[in-house]
Amino acid sequence: MNKNISEKNLEFLQKNGFVLVKEALDKDQVSVWKKKLYSLYINQQYEINNTVGNVAFEKLLEIEPHLSRELIGHKSVAPYLKYFLGKQCQLRSLRAHINPGTYLQEWHMDFYDYWYQQESSKANVPLKGLCMNTTFYLTDNTPEKGRLRFLTEFLDKPTPENLRSHAHYTDDRENLFQTWCDSQKYIDLYPMAGDGIVFFSHIPHQGAKLVQDAEHSPRSNIVLHYQQNPMFPDINFVSDPQFTLDQLGYAGTFPFK
Repeated sequence: MNKNISEKNLEFLQKNGFVLVKEALDKDQVSVWKKKLYSLYINQQYEINNTVGNVAFEKLLEIEPHLSRELIGHKSVAPYLKYFLGKQCQLRSLRAHINPGTYLQEWHMDFYDYWYQQESSKANVPLKGLCMNTTFYLTDNTPEKGRLRFLTEFLDKPTPENLRSHAHYTDDRENLFQTWCDSQKYIDLYPMAGDGIVFFSHIPHQGAKLVQDAEHSPRSNIVLHYQQNPMFPDINFVSDPQFTLDQLGYAGTFPFK
């Protein structure tokens, strides 16, 4: 086992599919990123502003190349990525989020096609790849302010087969996948500024911001998606890898050479 990896954290990640990594980023990194993202937000330099209340920035590798590249395979999360993905670890995307107002995210999986990737590939010898997220938080999420909720038994009790077609992004809180998730056991994580969360991309999760933030400091985080094997273009994933490939080149998307 990598000596830099916490055995307790690794065991938790293997069992549950997610883990909180304390103080993943230092205070200077957090401060710089908060200022950058807030400036981009004020100038409306974002690509997504959805009905749930999530503003997303998807061009950071181009806008802030130096700062962004520092986060790829970051030392605080690298041991977990190396343990599960090794040299097959490939960056799929890097994006950031701001939640200007109160916010309750729908239950979702970043990699919806995890269950169908082999069937969808139309290959006689299909591969099944694991994808992982590393999310770095720039603001405090206390129980009074916000949280990130995960299903705790999902690896042993995944979405029932008859409900998997209902697992997609939706504003309908009565959707069968949404109500199934609501009925399952879950745990709330409260990442503070600088903390990171590492998780498998097919684990259902739900973010929430419960109160209005102080001025100039809205809830924000940076998310990096990693994949274990190349994905074909129409795979159902929350992000598209083409922009990352354009910015870094094929070899540049592999952090652990």
